[in-house]
Amino acid sequence: MATTVEVPTRTSGLRAHASKIAIRGAEMAVGTMLFILLLEAVLRFDALDPVLWNLYFPSFLDGIVLSLRYLGIILPLSAGIGFLVGWARISRLRVISWPLSVYVDFFRGVPPIIIVIFAAVLGPSLLPERFRSQDIGITIAALALALHSGAYQSEIFRAGFMSVPHGQLEAAQSLGMTQGRAMQHVVLPQALRLSIPPLANEFAVVIKDTSLLAIVGGFELFGSSFIFEQQILFSAGNQLSWIFVVWTAVALVYFVMTFSVTELLNALDRRYHVRGLEAISV
Repeated sequence: MATTVEVPTRTSGLRAHASKIAIRGAEMAVGTMLFILLLEAVLRFDALDPVLWNLYFPSFLDGIVLSLRYLGIILPLSAGIGFLVGWARISRLRVISWPLSVYVDFFRGVPPIIIVIFAAVLGPSLLPERFRSQDIGITIAALALALHSGAYQSEIFRAGFMSVPHGQLEAAQSLGMTQGRAMQHVVLPQALRLSIPPLANEFAVVIKDTSLLAIVGGFELFGSSFIFEQQILFSAGNQLSWIFVVWTAVALVYFVMTFSVTELLNALDRRYHVRGLEAISV
């Protein structure tokens, strides 16, 4: 009697991955709630204090919106810079690869906090007078963070490009493909698949690095919460327990943002993963 073997389809695989992500998210939510309850018991504060949230919620919400706005600039710009620089650095032309190597080595060797300060202080003075505004320094600092992350991402993309054996490019050209079409259809798909996992880690770092903008007056989530904390400390009849609530809320928002972005990239990795590809090396 013949037996049939059910072959999993791509749709069923995506549903299985989605269910795993949902289960993991639920586990994270339960663990987070238990952690907050433990903090409340040990530090003796009320995370849902209505008096606190009536005062803090407007700046909390504005900080989240501004953080997302900065991330909307930094993440795509840094990914674009990283991709282009990583691709250009594998060029055999020293006139192209050498200056970009200097850029990568510089931004990888300097702490991001120093880059943010220099960009915010010196950046506006390099612009014409008509382009200067109150927030231009913070915007330039955000662009500097994109350059900093782009240097790291360029190494990720460069490693992905170099992990594809050169013989595959030569084989594609021998079949009649131009070099551009061979790069598009043979090299790029494999290189991008290999680059996704480390990019997820770098994006998580970038999300947390946006808090550095508070140093130069950026009222994103960290900055607005820090200002509110100072108001608590220097106000009459202050509630010191509110400080624990504020920073617990800030930590949870950063956690949700990093978890969401990394899970999105992990889902893309699972969606386009080819078994055995991770073993390819030069």
